[in-house]
Amino acid sequence: MRRLWIADVHANLPAFEAVLRDAGTVDEIVFLGDIVGYGPHPSACIDLLKQLQPKAVLGNHDASVLAIGRRAARYSRPVDWDAWTHDQLNDSQLSYLAVLPAELEIVSGGVQVKAMHQPSGAPYLHPAMPDHVLAGHLQAVSCAVIFCGHSHRRIDRTVAGRRFVCIPPVGQPRNRDPRAGYAVESDGRLEFGFVSYDIERVVVDVQGIGLEKEFCQRWIKFLRTGFDTEWSREYEHDGV
Repeated sequence: MRRLWIADVHANLPAFEAVLRDAGTVDEIVFLGDIVGYGPHPSACIDLLKQLQPKAVLGNHDASVLAIGRRAARYSRPVDWDAWTHDQLNDSQLSYLAVLPAELEIVSGGVQVKAMHQPSGAPYLHPAMPDHVLAGHLQAVSCAVIFCGHSHRRIDRTVAGRRFVCIPPVGQPRNRDPRAGYAVESDGRLEFGFVSYDIERVVVDVQGIGLEKEFCQRWIKFLRTGFDTEWSREYEHDGV
């Protein structure tokens, strides 16, 4: 069994396509949420995901777009990115998101795995979190192995006898490495992968959305560098 784990595409089609090429042939794909949100290709990314027929869960950005609940017949300039995203999607695409579950159970290497976008109530989890802090955020999850996305960081830790894996993001890296991330599991062994993609194609399409100028430039820099002053903050131990 060769399984591809992906998360956090964030409507970035070139990154998504690059990951699929780089990962090669697999028997199964598991998607851990956020196919849309803060990216220029929501419709195309949902269509590609549907075509792949993965096991998939709903992400928080997917839920935010669904929560708009109506088509925006028109919107002001600068546009609200979630409203713009919702307006790009047809009824079939919205319906696909609407039926995605919050979590799945998958067998990996003979062990039951809980797959979700993020543990309920947890913040952005970070590789530098002490074991007891990370364990505290996972205590409500009833499984010995947990796979998630959301934190946009590569994590593979065993804490308090439980394994926690965070799959690095496809479409919105935050750790100063702008490459698209993923993981491939072969007979229970997990290997992370990172691949370059056509960032400038994404930049051109972001510029065409109609975002506020300063925010647009900030996002373009984020794409090119994998770093943003807000979203790339390192973990602060603050005494815990």
